[in-house]
This record gives sequence, C-alpha cells and structure tokens, in this order.
Amino acid sequence: MIAGHAVYQGEVGHLRLTPREHGFNYPLAQYWLDCTQLHQVALAEKGVNFERFGALSYRRRDYLPGADNLYRAVCDKVSELGGHTVPTRVFVLTPLANWGLYFSPLTLYYCYDAQEKFSYLLAEVSNTPWNERHYYLQTIVAEQQRYQHAKAFHVSPFNPITMQYHWQITAPDNTLRCSIANTQEDKKIFSAWIHLTRHELSPAWRKHWLIRHPWQNVQVIARIYWHALKLLLKRVPVHAHPKTKDTNA
Repeated sequence: MIAGHAVYQGEVGHLRLTPREHGFNYPLAQYWLDCTQLHQVALAEKGVNFERFGALSYRRRDYLPGADNLYRAVCDKVSELGGHTVPTRVFVLTPLANWGLYFSPLTLYYCYDAQEKFSYLLAEVSNTPWNERHYYLQTIVAEQQRYQHAKAFHVSPFNPITMQYHWQITAPDNTLRCSIANTQEDKKIFSAWIHLTRHELSPAWRKHWLIRHPWQNVQVIARIYWHALKLLLKRVPVHAHPKTKDTNA
C-alpha cells in the first residue's frame, strides 16, 4: 500500500469488437486520495480545494451517499454488499470536480486491511445520461487478478444487460492498471481499461496538467457523445434501458 494523496496519469481506452469495430484512447489523470485525510489542510497542501469552486475540488456530495465521512460511507457499503472485514484504509481514485463540474463514469475505492493488504475493490458506476449509480464489490484474493460476475446495471445503450463482466485488477503501486471486458455467450464484445503511472501531486505537476487539459471532465462528456454518434452512424444496435437486476443502485 502506498499512502498519501497523489495523482495517477496515463491513458483510458475502449475497444468494441462486434458488431462493428470501434476504439479509442485518450490521456487521463485520476487523483488518489486517502479517505481519512479529506480535509482542508491536507488537500490544500496538494493544491486541491475543499468544498469550494476551483480548478480541482473535493466535494463530499460527488461521491458515495451515506455518512458525512467518505471513509465511513465506504466501510458501510462494503459491509452492505457482503464484506466481512472493516477496511482500515480506503483510497478513492477520482477525477475530482474540475471548475465546478464533477463527472466520473467509474470511481474506484481501494480498501486495505490492518495488515495493509489490498482486500476489496468497490466500484461506483454511473451511467449517461440517466445519472444513476450502482456499486459492485470485489473481494480481492491473494495472487488472483481476474474476476467475473454478471452485469447488473445498464451503462451504455450499445451494450445489453445480458452480459458478463471480466475484471483484471492489480494492487496499485507506481503503476495502476484496471480493465474490464464484456462478454455475451462467451464471446468478447467490448473492453475498457486505464493504464496509469503515479506522480507526486505537486504544484508543478498540477500547473503542467491543467495547462494542457484545463477541462478534463468536459472533455470526457464530449467524447462520450461524440463516440456514441459514431456508433450510431456505424449502425451499432441500441438497447433500451431495462430495470437493474437488483436494488444496489
């Protein structure tokens, strides 16, 4: 476990294999925040605003509902979803609010036990444009990187609910990699991934990134709709929004 606030920088990519091929990759920065240190003093040292407008801001309302303390809210959700131990440390991987706009299709909470062992990954998934949220909990098994479960939440109108998710999850260190593939009847349909490298969240890094990518969250939204248009033009079938398979939303 690597403690402390930091930033992971790299790329996000998507690849659709059928019924039409379509893929992309873009630069991405995600902020690694210790959920026990989400207060004004600790965040200000890293150039992040606390509960106020700015280039980068942490706002409690942008994350998992529940307790005022995000660490406690994550622990409660882990327990609700079947976790048997209470995490000692929790780190959230997030884009943060950017000039007042928060947007995150996937927010990941990395949970560690008292022995500093990576024990749970809690995935907070949101969908566009319905603005719903759903939570998947994966219990991490030592030396295991691949996990599978049924899809239970409608995310993209170009992917039906009747799919299986195949995650590849590793413990973050100087690099952070996470990927997910969608299959239907054992046929791979779609995959998405993040490949990131850890950096110090310093004023110099912050200035360099914001000059090049001042509105990352706006860019992400624009790209979602741009690629949706491309998929429509390629005549990829659209699937209506069904009810989720369970109540974890």
